[in-house]
Amino acid sequence: MSDVLSETDDFDSTASDAVIASLAEHGFAVVDRLFDPALIQALAGELGSMESAGAMASAGVGRATGLRRDGDIRRAAIRWFDGGTEAERRFLAVAEQLRIAINRRLFLGLFDFECNFIAYPTGGFYNRHLDSLAGTRNRVVSLVAYLDEGWHADYGGALRLWSGPEDDGAPAAEIVPQAGRVVLMMSEEIPHEVLPSHRPRHAIAGWWRVNASSGQRLDTSR
Repeated sequence: MSDVLSETDDFDSTASDAVIASLAEHGFAVVDRLFDPALIQALAGELGSMESAGAMASAGVGRATGLRRDGDIRRAAIRWFDGGTEAERRFLAVAEQLRIAINRRLFLGLFDFECNFIAYPTGGFYNRHLDSLAGTRNRVVSLVAYLDEGWHADYGGALRLWSGPEDDGAPAAEIVPQAGRVVLMMSEEIPHEVLPSHRPRHAIAGWWRVNASSGQRLDTSR
């Protein structure tokens, strides 16, 4: 892995420094062009092919035996990364460099990363939620990378973020899901929701864990 990371041109270290500083200060951060635009295009193409082939699975909420396919909470389809394509491996290599950079700056002890493709249909949404319950440490830092070129605010599908679980006021941020835009957030601290989308919407959602976290998979993609 280290040889691959040293050679990749997909990682913008200057942009990562700024996004990690914002994550430390606010609990979330938004950055454009953290990934090579050509990589974002390649991943968007792969997701489009999987949709056309019917290879996406209905997304659920919960874990293990408590997993629910509940369209009242979320309406989307997912496919987990397995590193089987060059584009997936390149994306995972950047995630590894981010893990190292976050640990170096914030001392979070991030150890493991998992992610999936996610496709929202027209009308797709995800109600307000946290990616990890406080104290469980099953997910520590969340990442979202958007894949749709030319997305406008009036298409819907914005990501709303609040500053903390007790914050019931106006959102701290409302993010238009434009291709190449990346959001990082503290999984236990930042509630968020995906507003209904007026056309199909595509992204990658991922999470870093610490070494002591459970191996069970909690399916809470955006």
